[in-house]
Amino acid sequence: MNLDSIWKKRQHMHLKKFSRYSKYIFNDHFVLVLLFLMGALAYQYSEFVKTITPDFLLGKLLIVILFSGSIFIGKLATFLEPADQVFLLAKEKEWGSYFRKAKKYSLILPSVLLFFLAAAAMPMLFAGRTIGAIDFLPIYATLILLKSIHLDLQEWGLKIGERKVQRKNNLYLFGAAIFSFSIAIFFNPWVAPVLVTLYTMFLRKKVQVAFEARYPLYQWERMIASEEQRKARINRIINLFTDVPQVQSKAKRRKYLDALLRLAGGDSNPYRYLFARAFIRGTDYSGLFFRLAGIGAVLLLFTPSAEFSLGLSLLFLYLTGFQLLPLYFHFNENVMYRLYPARQAEKFAGFKRLLGSLLGAEGLLFAAIIFANNGWQSGLAALALNAGFIWFFSRFYMVRRTQKRDTALH
Repeated sequence: MNLDSIWKKRQHMHLKKFSRYSKYIFNDHFVLVLLFLMGALAYQYSEFVKTITPDFLLGKLLIVILFSGSIFIGKLATFLEPADQVFLLAKEKEWGSYFRKAKKYSLILPSVLLFFLAAAAMPMLFAGRTIGAIDFLPIYATLILLKSIHLDLQEWGLKIGERKVQRKNNLYLFGAAIFSFSIAIFFNPWVAPVLVTLYTMFLRKKVQVAFEARYPLYQWERMIASEEQRKARINRIINLFTDVPQVQSKAKRRKYLDALLRLAGGDSNPYRYLFARAFIRGTDYSGLFFRLAGIGAVLLLFTPSAEFSLGLSLLFLYLTGFQLLPLYFHFNENVMYRLYPARQAEKFAGFKRLLGSLLGAEGLLFAAIIFANNGWQSGLAALALNAGFIWFFSRFYMVRRTQKRDTALH
């Protein structure tokens, strides 16, 4: 079996796995919420663009930084397995074609994301009288060329192995991106891809002279570890929507949060204490809650519209509640948990109160931000709407989502 057939087989297995989990990721609820969020953000963005004047220098500088940072989105997908360093080490000189295919595949998703990013930034540049519609082509080409260089640097990093050298190369690339996009936005967009092409030729010559003689072989342990980390990140994202067997959660003691357990009222309801302990110690649930709360708070801080803020608050409450529902089934495979002499109604009541407390704290945070941005009337409206949503979610939606699975288990 040659390396080309190995690549095709592993790529097929990866795509098959993604297609299997995609129906859980892009479910009806998530797609509906995503469309609502994109539509609301697009409306707010269009209203903001109407206020832009040609002397809006800050917006142009932000776009330069955003474009320059976006080229670092996406890692090199090699699909390497731990056994490769033993069974395929003898074919090391043939790995060049394998990594060329890996770089082409790894460029697909970033190309799509960079296309939408560039398309989203164009109205702001149009409003600023900086560029025209035809100038989208050189800007997008510059993004793709710089992303290709980033993938090349990642491949070279598999040979170099020295983090200091890799960080230095990435810093040089970021500087080249800042310079190229500054030329594109403030001078002439068609000059930028030419500059990046010249930089690519210089970089390849430099690598050929400086690195190929010093680092002729791949660092196999580093390659395997890098690919395992990339797969783990993807699995953690999928695990937000459905169970992934490859994901192994790590528990953390977090003694400083023990005071919160006393607020959970574990003496009256053992399940409530158990779910609270799992939330605090589990990196999946607590991290997810704080990330969603933080993102929602930041978006609300920069949202001037009261109506949009109310909708955004309800949206993030729904996302938080929906993503925390798997905590209800967290202990179902534990035999001692299944044998515990307590009624099923206590389990639901304990989880319902914990989830209500978490969503209540998040709802209060969102209402406080809306109050600070839009006044007391909007703040009170947010408080009432959030409270009503939490009651409906825990009283009806959560019952329907958990009852069917609970019946199957018992």
